[in-house]
Amino acid sequence: MPKPKHPVTASVALTLFTLVLTSALPAVADAPASTRSAARYEVRFMTEMIDHHAMAVMMAEICLEKAVHEELRAMCQDIVTSQTEEIELMQSWLQDWYGVSHEPEMSPGAQKQMEQMASLSPEEFEIEFMKSMIRHHWKAVVRGAQCTERAYHPELIALCEEMVMAQTQEIQQMQEWLCSWYGVCNYGPKGRRT
Repeated sequence: MPKPKHPVTASVALTLFTLVLTSALPAVADAPASTRSAARYEVRFMTEMIDHHAMAVMMAEICLEKAVHEELRAMCQDIVTSQTEEIELMQSWLQDWYGVSHEPEMSPGAQKQMEQMASLSPEEFEIEFMKSMIRHHWKAVVRGAQCTERAYHPELIALCEEMVMAQTQEIQQMQEWLCSWYGVCNYGPKGRRT
């Protein structure tokens, strides 16, 4: 088999062809956002949402032990499962896209709130848990809606859309339970009666 006359030229041509081809493709998942402001936003959003989700997971784990109603325990298990998966996903994206490692952090005030909730009777716990989780979810819905407008990566945008939908449905369900089980009706997502 004859050798090519100009092997370096063939190699250069192949490299140029690869560069042209890859520059025409959309951003790959392991690349950072295309602008500094989008990158800063994504890092801040994911680190804050990891912390936010970690608190929801802790609250839901207490719920699994204390809740009276099986329906609420089932929702709490869903929260633990889904938000733990979302934490791990956002941690992997932070690492892959930005080289950032982030473990959930909880403030002393949030820790104290968890301890207070754990000390309530089962019925009192359910009321306080649902009120707290409605407010907690509402913050995630607001931030998730902003994320769908400001994030760069389609994977993160899709996660934010799913978060908004799922947590809005859970808010509505907990509002119904509060009303039917405990007569606490019209409890708004900002923590006040509407």
